[in-house]
Amino acid sequence: MNTDTNLRDLTPEAFAELGVGNTVYIKPVVQDGVTAFAVHTAAGQAVGLMASPAHAQAAALQHDLDVVSVH
Repeated sequence: MNTDTNLRDLTPEAFAELGVGNTVYIKPVVQDGVTAFAVHTAAGQAVGLMASPAHAQAAALQHDLDVVSVH
């Protein structure tokens, strides 16, 4: 993307694509009765499952992914 592009000029579709390739979020899930922490792409696809949020974040960072917080 050209750095001179104004975000206000982007279509909703183009705006939604920003960061999709390298953005993930971590959320707790229950797997076999145990709480684990799933790493999801910006599109919602689960790509990893870790025992702790720290391990999930470390794995994401190790793969050059940007972890965002969603509430």
